[in-house]
Amino acid sequence: AHVAGTLWAIQFIKACDYTTMAAAVAYWFVTTNVEKDGCCGAAKCCRGWSSGLGFPKLLDAAWTVSTRHLGSLAFGSACITICQLLRLVLYAVHAATKQTKADRNFLVRFLFKCAMCALWCLEKCVEFVSYYAYVHIAIDGTSFCVACRDTFGLIVKYPAQTAINSLVKRLLCGVLLGLSTPFLASACCFLYLDSLDDFTASHSPLYSAAAVFVIAWFVASGISNVFEAILDTVYLCAFQDMDQNSPPRYLSASMRSALGIDAASEEAGGSAEYFKKASDRHQQAGGAVPVAREDGQPPMRAISTSDGIRA
Repeated sequence: AHVAGTLWAIQFIKACDYTTMAAAVAYWFVTTNVEKDGCCGAAKCCRGWSSGLGFPKLLDAAWTVSTRHLGSLAFGSACITICQLLRLVLYAVHAATKQTKADRNFLVRFLFKCAMCALWCLEKCVEFVSYYAYVHIAIDGTSFCVACRDTFGLIVKYPAQTAINSLVKRLLCGVLLGLSTPFLASACCFLYLDSLDDFTASHSPLYSAAAVFVIAWFVASGISNVFEAILDTVYLCAFQDMDQNSPPRYLSASMRSALGIDAASEEAGGSAEYFKKASDRHQQAGGAVPVAREDGQPPMRAISTSDGIRA
């Protein structure tokens, strides 16, 4: 019970933290990010400095999350906790049977390894869906189950974009910030202290470098978490805006250029069709789609031809 409560508390705090940052970024996306007439870009920076670098928006997001969405976050964190508990139980059973005759059986050991791998994949899948659901909760204010449904809809619509977004997060936040920063900081500390003769005469620089590595790892993990929340929220806001509004209402020209949306088809080349929505690919493959008429009558069905789609 204590282990389950501790794991649940950790996941609940992480969920609140992630959703709060997502809500603040979503508020920025629909306000400060939107370009105004005659704005050269400096006004947006001035608004950021005058508001305390977004700290009031973060407090407002924390208040919204803590007063309206704690139930959804508790349920989502409980789902992740259940997966973690299943893995712990399986590891405990495996450790208890390690010195018995059952462990000598190759089939039993193989089944244990397969079960561990399956539970690890299940936990990662639940975490993937849950954290996207937290962003949906911050953007739309829906419940956790509805947010999970919207997440599955996002994956079905934009499978390639979702995979690229996850890959960028892992490379930027996991490798570049999460791993390289602690190693670089500890290496610099070790080399600097090792060059001091007075210090090395009575102390070993290895312990100081290890302490710096631990501190840098915690700091880098916190920064990586912030970047992951920003990337997920901007990605969901941008594609949701393009789905619901034509032309996009909140996606600024600078953000559109930074995301490379217009240049994606040219860079993809022959694989450009894969980066479209699944429904669009299905329609272009021969499915019929409703086409609006100018006279206000009910839409007619589109007829697919070899030259394209015509009404």
